[in-house]
Amino acid sequence: MPSRDLIRYDHANMLAAKVGRSGETAGQLKSLKRSLRSARRDVLGTGETGRPGFLGIPERRAEMRECMVLAEEVAARFRTLIVIGIGGSDLGARALISALGRDDRGMEVRFIGANTDPEEITGLLRSVDLKRCALNIVSKSGGTIEPMSTFLLLRDRLIRKVGRRNHARHVIATTDREKGLLRSIAGREGYRTLPVPEGIGGRFSALTPVGLFPAACAGIRVTQLITGARKVRDSFVKKPSGGAPALFAGLQYHAFVRRKQNITVLMPYADSLRELGQWFRQLWAESLGKRTDRRGRTVRVGQTPVAALGATDQHSQIQLYNEGPLDKTVTFIEVERFREDLVVPSTLTDLDGLSYMSGHRFSEIIHAERAATAHALKRQGRPNGTIFIPEISGQTVGGLMMFFMAATAVAGELLDIDAYDQPGVEAGKRAMYGILGRKGYSRPGR
Repeated sequence: MPSRDLIRYDHANMLAAKVGRSGETAGQLKSLKRSLRSARRDVLGTGETGRPGFLGIPERRAEMRECMVLAEEVAARFRTLIVIGIGGSDLGARALISALGRDDRGMEVRFIGANTDPEEITGLLRSVDLKRCALNIVSKSGGTIEPMSTFLLLRDRLIRKVGRRNHARHVIATTDREKGLLRSIAGREGYRTLPVPEGIGGRFSALTPVGLFPAACAGIRVTQLITGARKVRDSFVKKPSGGAPALFAGLQYHAFVRRKQNITVLMPYADSLRELGQWFRQLWAESLGKRTDRRGRTVRVGQTPVAALGATDQHSQIQLYNEGPLDKTVTFIEVERFREDLVVPSTLTDLDGLSYMSGHRFSEIIHAERAATAHALKRQGRPNGTIFIPEISGQTVGGLMMFFMAATAVAGELLDIDAYDQPGVEAGKRAMYGILGRKGYSRPGR
């Protein structure tokens, strides 16, 4: 379906006219659009809060060029880049490389540090030659235990291989420009550095050096990512109600507060977008799952995001979505034109259970599966929408990321919460520090 917009959102199956009492009525939608105008204004900084940093990413050209230059240098010297990070420090890069890292000219990119599973780390060490690897440690502070403990181990093994003096050539630290433990280590050891921009939290940082440097090392044209992000950002800024990202956010907001649909499923019908679902899961959960609103009142809000994959999860989750509790919304992503296509051969056509497949393109089949699933959910009164992208490209992936970041910001305004902090993460960290004996922290009681 051609569209003038890079990203198109079809919300028809979110409406009561299609799905009955579990959907948005015409009156509710009219009221919502008024609320979206105000929420968009607040996101853009004309209300109580300043404009969020991620909206300025397309103008950060110097950082993009710095990533490209350094990536070219690193790719000329090493075969593999090992990205060491967790959460916002690696999910965005994973999503970019999963979707777009198909260029044989780029480096192999491996990820570690998102868990302290010793078997996973051992497996990585056994499968790479550290002499031919660059390490990209990504941490704003340098104090997060999972990536930093992994970095200390890999650094130690690297020094054993190449020597203390030479190991610094292999290490790039993506961290705060001026302060923090990792910045201090980088200065002392002589590591090259890239900045984690001030005012852009980890889960919003995929299109900064956090994600752009690994993407550039993988051979991805990062300029196209930024072009796509700019197009979606500009559309959001110019349209009075914020366009498709705001409408998506608003419908999820009403689903949650009006109809108690406290689970939202993102289900791309493309294997290469699987990791995008994992990235969205952190973005939506960590930004919007909050105990208090901006006035300090206890509200305990937030939808639980689920990352699914079409058509795979038609055979694992759709039974629940179709016939289980009416507590979910589902959003599909459809790719209109795949980069490759195949045709089912005309063979074994004498068998009724197979003959209907003959001659169909695989893209036809996956499109039919998405459309049929949306139809089946609609028939059961299950609200669902579809995001259409023309193809999987740098522009559309960058655009999708900006779409979901803008939607998250709008949802935060509608919920009247701070979408940019994560106080609920800190309690577990403090308890863990006590268990491991960190100075200044007490071991939690039973």
